[in-house]
Amino acid sequence: MLSRASSLLDFPYSPARKLIARHVFQAGIDMQITTDTQMACWGLKFFSGVVTERNSDRLCNGPAAVYEQGLKAGIYRKDPRQHVTIQKLQNLFDHIKEHADKPRLGRKRLSGLTMVESVHKKDTDSIWGGLSGLLVRKKGSLSRGGSSTAAAAQPLVPPLIRGLYMYGGVGCGKTMLMDLFANEAPAGFKVHRTHFHDFMLGIHNKLRNFKGKDDQVLRVADQIAQDTKVLALDEFFVTDVADAMILSRLFGRLWDHGLVLVATSNRAPDKLYEGGLQRSLFLPFIERLKVECEAHDMISPTDYRRLAKHQRGLYFTSQEREEELNEEFVDLAHGEEPTPQVVEVMMGRQINVPLAAGKICNFSFDDLCGRPVAAADYLALVEHYHTIALSGVPIITAATRSEGYRFVTLIDVLYEHRVRMLISAEASPFELFENIVTQQEAEERPHLKDRKDIIIDDNLGFSKERTISRLTEMQSTEYLVAHAQNHAPENLLALQEAQSKKQ
Repeated sequence: MLSRASSLLDFPYSPARKLIARHVFQAGIDMQITTDTQMACWGLKFFSGVVTERNSDRLCNGPAAVYEQGLKAGIYRKDPRQHVTIQKLQNLFDHIKEHADKPRLGRKRLSGLTMVESVHKKDTDSIWGGLSGLLVRKKGSLSRGGSSTAAAAQPLVPPLIRGLYMYGGVGCGKTMLMDLFANEAPAGFKVHRTHFHDFMLGIHNKLRNFKGKDDQVLRVADQIAQDTKVLALDEFFVTDVADAMILSRLFGRLWDHGLVLVATSNRAPDKLYEGGLQRSLFLPFIERLKVECEAHDMISPTDYRRLAKHQRGLYFTSQEREEELNEEFVDLAHGEEPTPQVVEVMMGRQINVPLAAGKICNFSFDDLCGRPVAAADYLALVEHYHTIALSGVPIITAATRSEGYRFVTLIDVLYEHRVRMLISAEASPFELFENIVTQQEAEERPHLKDRKDIIIDDNLGFSKERTISRLTEMQSTEYLVAHAQNHAPENLLALQEAQSKKQ
């Protein structure tokens, strides 16, 4: 699967052809191609003869064709699960294309009543109105979504276009395949591709904009539906009760507008928000999700991220690790004197940056994970810096469970935005999380419960595999190419030169 776009520079071409490959990358940058998958697609089109001077604006016919070209070119590896998944995405692509020019029809229940009627009930008790009130009202009253309980009991008419919910372990290729789908979609699809973290932060921001208005959640959904027909969400993973309590009404309204959801997750739909506060109120969302999307299991025995070529010099674990990290940080500053800075977050909040120079900054683990810092803070940082140095990362234990959760969120945000990361850590990525086990693992190995440093936590247990995989990939040449494409295109040729010297 995953040699990513850098493989285009590693093909066994003649020197002249390799020079052309460099121009392909530069052309992609000039065309504002911003992700590694987009760059790979652009390169594949060029080398397969799809792109010429006369047809360079020609559109692909869907993700399957690009995936097949990637297999032939050696960018991807043959994988039966990926093959099945790309066909499902291609079928969805074709179905959307078939209906792209047709007006979207409101969804109705079999009784003839719309799921969400045009009745708006004023919320006198704020947008939350009590967490349980977001999903249900007393029997016989109107729900805050606007539909009666009688209407809610009626089955839905099946969607005209059913989305796809892909779930499986880390590194199985689900995000890469979703990106192929999103990148190949023509403008008429109105695809919005984002990470679940970012999406929910945006929702809460929009809710604040409608403060004091009737039915804020429905207004936000209506606003989103105006510009989005296909929503591609990466890493669908619900842990926050505030998110859980609005998802049913939010997506209920979006689906009523005809929105198509394409999502990736590490968990099956029935496992979402498992063990969460007031989960019974979240269950209607799960049931609706299974109606609106095909749940596709992408379990694969191979974690392709761990097959990525290791790039030394980013992850330090020696006795002199702090000194090594600081030396690398100073080198990357290119003579600019690092100074303390302040970054604005949302709602007037700020985050203090201990040291920063240009687009790089330096934090300790305690700065970013040992304090009440959240995804919004991390997102503010990636808007200002494309390289973050993090020192003093410890092995996660029962005493640092909260820090472990923040570390997982931090890596998710940095990875999603292709931020380059320097780390000094007490151990390798695998060893950092060795004390975290799921309930099932604890039952299979009873002796673990006697260890004081063990964390028995299903959410963290599932998340750790993704984090280990991402930390490993973030050290690879492939990831650094993606970082350069997004933030520092001047580094692309240097990376290619370094690879050439290794070969």
